[in-house]
Amino acid sequence: MNKMMILFVSFILMVTSGCTSGNGIARKNYGIENPSAYKVLQSKPDADIFMYKGTVYCSGIDWVNELNLTKDVQITKISQNNKDGLHFEDGTANHLSIGTRIYSVKERGDILIAETEKGDVRYYHLVEG
Repeated sequence: MNKMMILFVSFILMVTSGCTSGNGIARKNYGIENPSAYKVLQSKPDADIFMYKGTVYCSGIDWVNELNLTKDVQITKISQNNKDGLHFEDGTANHLSIGTRIYSVKERGDILIAETEKGDVRYYHLVEG
């Protein structure tokens, strides 16, 4: 009987803990946040990043570059540059030029494409958890 109670309680704890990160509310309560531009640049100073909808997107990720993706609609463009990552907001980039158009992709919601003079560059959103 005791073993059954321990298994039951363990099961309930696993199920409830596995369902807490879906809407972001529980994540915030536990201090889990998406990486800031400043933190990304502190850990990798040469990273090519921009911010869209409060999330940092980063280029140069091998597996993202290998995907077969289709550029969809323009969703934003770069409006300012910032090299140190301290005052990043939506539309800020550290390498992309002001005016660079950013597109969604048809196949995935976590990858965006920047249309540059040197060709399209893929960016993956950086999230915790």
